[in-house]
Amino acid sequence: MDLGPIQLFLFDIEGTTTPIEFVHKVLFPYSVQKMDSFFQTSGLEEEWKGKLLEEAKYDTTYNGKIGESAEDLSAYCKYLVSVDRKSGPLKEIQGRIWKIGYETGELKSLMFPDVPDFLKRIQFAQKKAAVYSSGSVQAQKLIFEYSESGDLTKYFSGYFDTAVGGKRESSSYSKIAKELGVEPRKILFFTDIKEEADAAIGADLRAAILERPGNSKQAEHSYLRLSTFETLNPARS
Repeated sequence: MDLGPIQLFLFDIEGTTTPIEFVHKVLFPYSVQKMDSFFQTSGLEEEWKGKLLEEAKYDTTYNGKIGESAEDLSAYCKYLVSVDRKSGPLKEIQGRIWKIGYETGELKSLMFPDVPDFLKRIQFAQKKAAVYSSGSVQAQKLIFEYSESGDLTKYFSGYFDTAVGGKRESSSYSKIAKELGVEPRKILFFTDIKEEADAAIGADLRAAILERPGNSKQAEHSYLRLSTFETLNPARS
């Protein structure tokens, strides 16, 4: 399939390069399991502790105790995981927990089988690839470094998390294009969420929606639909 003048391929992770099941049934439970020991043994910098406490302070949905003790901080983070909150402080903490898990060999990330080959073909075509995910940049790098397919980080030119803005905000994609130095129309964003594709299109990027096993059914749309990257030819873009 010809893609037109694409210079850079921008990847979401969950439901796009990596099965949703791996994230929700392996990574999230692992972070919850290790949360208590993390706060008991690791000193969280005042900056991140402050951000977490500030979020908890204004969280009207949380009924637990809010304090600076390891127990209170751990309990709040576990709550954030349970409601799948896209919290910056939580993502930072999870990234640190997963780093330990990957480095000790307790964790090994899973990729859809077509992903490594597609990344190789992008590189061979002298095009670029980058990542934009709600997980922290550290977590993004870890999931590609410690994959069952080997270290895939060499294929990526940049990593972006919600520090640039929300994934359903067009301004986030404009910032990414500017930072990467690529014209928006020459970036193709892969996601499994229609609203994220809408936001990318609003910033003049192009978008494709992945229909992988386990992904949620999306509202009707006219975007390119993909169940695999095998049909795409980066060399003809």
